[in-house]
Amino acid sequence: MKPTKTPVAFNLIFIAVLSLTLGSGGTALHLANQPTLTDQQSRLLDSALDTWKMGTITVIGLLGVGAASQGNDVSG
Repeated sequence: MKPTKTPVAFNLIFIAVLSLTLGSGGTALHLANQPTLTDQQSRLLDSALDTWKMGTITVIGLLGVGAASQGNDVSG
């Protein structure tokens, strides 16, 4: 079977979500390793962790949609 090309819009969305997810994960990791945090840094850490969680779920969902759109059997 000939593989189908992934749409450009899907690739752009995937790259944007992946970039935001990795950036927020790196921020959360950096802030979590600080000995003390100011109130603003604590709020930023909470936001970065929330963005990391949502982004990770979104990336997994996009990978599933991408596999399904190419005709691969994702049901197992």
